[in-house]
Amino acid sequence: MKEKKELRCLMHEVRDLLIDVEKTHRYSMSKIYGLHNRVFEKNETPQSCASCLIRKVRDLSDWYNSAKDKYAEMPVENEMQEG
Repeated sequence: MKEKKELRCLMHEVRDLLIDVEKTHRYSMSKIYGLHNRVFEKNETPQSCASCLIRKVRDLSDWYNSAKDKYAEMPVENEMQEG
């Protein structure tokens, strides 16, 4: 299990990425794969296919929402607003 400080940092980074993707509809291949690899402890090579990037963002969103619920005692300021 990741340390709380590392987990909190990852949660912030993932939240910021999700907000950016939601606002701009731009998918940064390096940011998405970098965070996805850190969160899921993988070493996947970035792929530029749109469906792959969308799937990685969806995985990150699911992880973020799960982590936010599981670690509610670790507040993440300015939570992503729904919808």
